[in-house]
Amino acid sequence: MRVKNINGTSDNPKCPCGSWIKHWENYSGMSRWLCSAAGCAERATDGAHVQLTDTDSDAWYILPLCKKHNAMHGQELEVFDNSSPIPVTSRDRCKP
Repeated sequence: MRVKNINGTSDNPKCPCGSWIKHWENYSGMSRWLCSAAGCAERATDGAHVQLTDTDSDAWYILPLCKKHNAMHGQELEVFDNSSPIPVTSRDRCKP
């Protein structure tokens, strides 16, 4: 699966979960461990805002990425097929 890391998302409303990586954990039912970028063995530290490039949708999703891959703003990344992107819009159902 290919995703594009979105620029300038730090100005958007924060998630009531406390962080975007926690948001991903809450909705995926999984614990972050490794970066979702294919071939990366670094620890996932960030809940990155991404768009899926294989669709016509402009929806935003959260994926766990390491600092290096999360800093690749505007670039496309290959991520593991089982990465489970979580929609940003689900934050409306989050609880602090």
